[in-house]
Amino acid sequence: MESGRRSGFTDWVQTVADSADAADFRSRVTDPENASMWQSLAFKPNYKSGYCVAVCPAGEDVLGPYLDDRKRFMDTVLRPLQDKIETLYVLPDSDARRYAERRFPHKPVKEVSGGWRPRSRES
Repeated sequence: MESGRRSGFTDWVQTVADSADAADFRSRVTDPENASMWQSLAFKPNYKSGYCVAVCPAGEDVLGPYLDDRKRFMDTVLRPLQDKIETLYVLPDSDARRYAERRFPHKPVKEVSGGWRPRSRES
């Protein structure tokens, strides 16, 4: 599994392990986040590329509608995804975090570790 795909899983597992009980876990992880993780585990992580595939006019089944009416394509395909209220996962103090907060102020931002383990006390 590629490291970018592992990072969300690693953060999720660490949250499970660090939680004192079910109530503590549910206070740390939303139902949509759990559903997303379940989907990743059940259907492989590549399903999350759906947004990219949906809005990219390079695909054969998307190119025609895009070329026929670009404004309609943007209004019916791209903007609903941009407007959707959903959590964006970013690395701490990253360009991605700053961009997400500036470009999508209506979307909650949650920091993830990117799969990196914190330094041990011995290090």
